[in-house]
Amino acid sequence: MEIRSIKKEDYKGYENALTDLYVDTFSSGKSFQYHSKKETKNYLQSIFDLGYGIFAFENNRLTGALLLTPLTFDGLLPESIAQNFELNSSVYVAEMMVQKTQQGRGIGKKLLYYFLETVDKQRYRDAFIRVWIENKNAVHLYKKMGFTPCASIVQSKLLADKSGMFDFEKIYLHQKID
Repeated sequence: MEIRSIKKEDYKGYENALTDLYVDTFSSGKSFQYHSKKETKNYLQSIFDLGYGIFAFENNRLTGALLLTPLTFDGLLPESIAQNFELNSSVYVAEMMVQKTQQGRGIGKKLLYYFLETVDKQRYRDAFIRVWIENKNAVHLYKKMGFTPCASIVQSKLLADKSGMFDFEKIYLHQKID
């Protein structure tokens, strides 16, 4: 497995593969959300306009990604975080995805290790990640990696089959960057 950082200038070469990974990750299973490819491409581009990605490859195929931005990118940020942390010196794990068939192989853990080892410690003092509370494996991994819960929100999402809306309770986890 190969892990590498992807900057804005290199993103276009991975845009389709990342869009497919995003839609596949978040449009099935328990989360079952609707995501159009066009909206997803726009959203992912907005992340790369401000941040960067850390990608995992297996045989030159994208199998996982961690997408990072300044915390100011998060439009749903709870007031308790905004009041108690310096937003300009906080990095936000906007998305973490691992191909369904590759989950359980330690890819997410490797992506997080790479991130924590390579993050710009001159620029960032704190790291945040937001995750659906029902994603027990991810919550467990983040806690194991040193993140601690610090806030929560409820987000409404459209079901993948567009039959209605449902609420997602998400928690924010924080880690001090040393």
